[in-house]
Amino acid sequence: MDWLVQFLAKWWLELILGGIATAALGLYRKATKRQKAIEDGVRDMLRLTILDNYERCKKNGMISVSRKDAIDSAYQSYHALGGNGVITQVHGEIMAMPILTDGNKEVKYSVTK
Repeated sequence: MDWLVQFLAKWWLELILGGIATAALGLYRKATKRQKAIEDGVRDMLRLTILDNYERCKKNGMISVSRKDAIDSAYQSYHALGGNGVITQVHGEIMAMPILTDGNKEVKYSVTK
């Protein structure tokens, strides 16, 4: 029992700091994993938004300036989160679509199930 008291007296600071460091590392890993999941989820939602808008505008053959700007902004965020591939090609096609003007009539879309 004396050896335990002597050990604790000599190494108490190292034991406490080691425990704090271990707990901090565990919390950091958990936070990092959660942050990665959030980023992946946001990237996937942006991807879906871009694809949905692409399909809607492709049917009409034209796009409004405001929708084009919103899609471009979504794409920039998507790309910053590490997204690429098919969406880069889709973004290019969206940016090349003709803009709706006063002479054109915008098609109204409804959500169907």
